[in-house]
This record gives sequence, structure tokens and C-alpha cells, in this order.
Amino acid sequence: MKRLNKGFGGMVFYAAVLLCILTLFCAGFVGASAEEAEVRLPILMYHDVMDQPCAPDEYTVSASQLEADILALRAGGWETVTLAEVIQFVHADGSLPEKPVLLVFDDGYQSILTHVIPLLEKYDAHAVVSVIGARAQELEDGCDTAGNYMNWMDLQSAILSGRIEAQSHSAQLHVYRTRKGAEMLPEESAAAYAEMFLDDVRTMSEWARAAELPLMPSFAYPYGYVEPLADILLQQQGCLVTMTSEPHINVLSKDPQCLFRLGRFNRSGLISTQEVLQWLECA
Repeated sequence: MKRLNKGFGGMVFYAAVLLCILTLFCAGFVGASAEEAEVRLPILMYHDVMDQPCAPDEYTVSASQLEADILALRAGGWETVTLAEVIQFVHADGSLPEKPVLLVFDDGYQSILTHVIPLLEKYDAHAVVSVIGARAQELEDGCDTAGNYMNWMDLQSAILSGRIEAQSHSAQLHVYRTRKGAEMLPEESAAAYAEMFLDDVRTMSEWARAAELPLMPSFAYPYGYVEPLADILLQQQGCLVTMTSEPHINVLSKDPQCLFRLGRFNRSGLISTQEVLQWLECA
């Protein structure tokens, strides 16, 4: 009987050791798989693009600067990806290249048609346009009305090029008035804010639907001002991606939350292409 107990105890001991080894192996395998599934995604944020010579500023680049960026990205092994591919990678079984980069053009300037798309076609690249609904609707709502923006028909042409995706930049929140973009006012209740914000979301959806323009399930915060409650409301409305103006590299995984508050580097016309590449390589 004693020998039986001793033998049984030995079996238990070795079984426990084997279990520990298997546990460590599985943990290592899961960890490696999770690590393999992670992809670093930089996002470059542009605004308007102008001919040479131009007076570059923080939100304007020349066509030659944009072309130099695209060429340098290609030379550095970076490949532009679509927002659809990014979503597919996180939510399904999609794949991304080793060095993906997302190009985003905020506000929806006419230069998308005249300068951006020709370069995207020339170099087989893609980009996302953040559409301000009021601009596409050609409304005079007190902000940036001096710019040359695409209307819904122009945006349809951009989408039909096969090089452009469109996302919401809000319907009428891209303004500096009592609030900055989508920020909640200090004295505003959560209920009042939700009513205001959801009304803007619905308005943008109705305008885009009437124009038969497909919008990606994505929202770029006006001026980069992030409101935590807005993130919650957007997710409840089926939004899968939100973008800020915080300059950092994003790490994509199979966790859907990784697609919220994506950081973007503002490509100013006052810096060089080499500086842009340094952001991507060193951040």
C-alpha cells in the first residue's frame, strides 16, 4: 500500500511538472501569436495641396512635397493601405504589409481632385478624405468658407477613382464658436451633449446617404479635440474607428479598441520629407 501511494504521488508530481511545461509552452505560443498579430501603423495627416510656387504653412503642402513624400515612402519600404484593409485586419482575417502607412487628407479640399488623386494613381497609392458635411453641402456656417472644398458630387468623383475612401469629419462641428469642435461645454450635461452630438451624426449620415456617398465607419475629431463621451456614442452608432491629431504611431492588434483615438502626424508644409520619414522610423 505504501509503495502504491508513493508511486501515485510520483505520478502526480510528474503530471504536475508536465502540466507546468505545457502551460508555459501554450502561454509562450499565445504570446508569440499576439506579438505577431500586432502591426505598427503610422498615419500621415495632410490638408490642402497647392501648386508650386506656393507659400507653405502648417496646413498646406505643395504638390511637389506630396510627391516627394510618396516617393520616399516607397523607397523606405512603406506601403499605403486603405482604411478598409485596416479594419479588416483588426476585425477579421485580413492582412497588412510589413510597413503599412495610412494617408489622410482632412477637410475635403478641391485639391484632392486636382493634385492628390493624380499622384495616387501615378504611384498606385490610396488615401482617406475626412469630409466636413457642411462644406460638401455648400453651407455658409461661419468657418473656413473661403477654402475651395469638394461638394458631394466632387466627392463621388473622388470615390469613383478607386483611390479615395471617405470618413466623417462631422456635419457641422468643424467650427470655433461656443465649443471647440466636438468638445463638451463645461456647463453642459451629458444628456444635452449626447442629444447635440447624435443630431450631428444623424445629419452627416442623412446628407451622405442622400448624396449616395459611402462613408467608412470612421470619425476624425474636428481639430483633434477628443470628447470621451463622443467615443462611446460613436461606438453605439456602429463607428469602428476614431482619429485624433495626437502625433504617435498606432499599434494594431485583434482588439477592436485599438482602432479608437488613432494618432496622426500633421504633415506641415514647413518641414522636409526627411523629417516626415524620421517620424515614422523613430517614433
